[in-house]
This record gives sequence, structure tokens and C-alpha cells, in this order.
Amino acid sequence: MRWDALFSDLEAQMAAAGHLDLEAEVAERARAEQSAVLLADRLRAGAGRPVEVLLRHGTRCRGKVSQIADTWFVLEDPPRSLLIPAHAVATVAGVGRRAAREESAVRRSLSLSSGLRALARDRVVVGCMVDVGRTDPWTVTGRIDVVGGDYLEVTRADGAEAPDERQPRTLLIPFAALLAVRSGG
Repeated sequence: MRWDALFSDLEAQMAAAGHLDLEAEVAERARAEQSAVLLADRLRAGAGRPVEVLLRHGTRCRGKVSQIADTWFVLEDPPRSLLIPAHAVATVAGVGRRAAREESAVRRSLSLSSGLRALARDRVVVGCMVDVGRTDPWTVTGRIDVVGGDYLEVTRADGAEAPDERQPRTLLIPFAALLAVRSGG
């Protein structure tokens, strides 16, 4: 009888250890799966809901997320919309816990350049918020003439102010300095 109790106890211990191993494996797989989720996936799941985006220099933008690619998204706040590169985002508030991966490889892979080229093609006047190393960004108002591999070329609209009036009307803005592009309103 004593042996039966010993073996029963060992079986229970092994079953408990196996259950703990399984729980640990499930938790690790969940963490690994979560590590593959992009900011864009979280934004996509909350598309159409109001969010607040804090840009890395401190400006708060509110609106509803609409177009979403892996490296940029559009925040709608009628009558204006903001094209925001993911690298310019400090925080996002108002997004739920869900994530939704974009099924279309084409939509997922749209680059910042492709979003900017659409604005250039339409010849709309935009406001480019540029990080110039101080709290308030500098806004360049004009039309996007050229979208390069890592920069855009903007011709300033009449009356646009520059930090230094000796600057020419046409400016190159590296993507790394671009915080957002406002169109409309």
C-alpha cells in the first residue's frame, strides 16, 4: 500500500510539473506572437475610433485613424487630415488591446514615399511639420514637388514664413525630420 501512495504522489507531481511546463510554453508563445505585432496592427484594429497621438516633439493630435500602412498612417480630423510617419510618434492613446494584421501585402508595404507621392500628384497645399530640434516644430507650407528615397522637396507657398528669410523658396526635408504632413483645413 505504501508503494501505491508513493507512485500516486510521483504521478501527481509529474502531472503538475507537466501542466506548469505547458502553461509556461503557452505564455512564451503568446509573448512571441505579441512581439510580431506592429503599431500599425494595433491602429488598424481601432480604425475609425478617436485617438490621441503625441508626436515626439510634444504636439498632440486628435482624430480618427483611417489609412494605415506599416510605416505611416492618416489621422482624420475634418476638415484636415494628417499623414503621420510612425517614426514621429511618441505615444498613442485610445487604442484597444486588439490587433489586426493587414491581409493585403500591397497595402502593408506602402512606403511613406507612396503616401507623399499621392499628395504631390494632387498638387494640394500641405503643411509639413518639421522637427528642428526645439519644442515647437517648424511648419513649411507649400506644395510637394518631388518625393525622393529619403526626402521630399517642397516649394513654399506665398507668405510662408521661414526661420531664416534668406532660405530659398524650395526646401528639401529629410524623412527623418518629418513629423507630419497636414492637408485640408
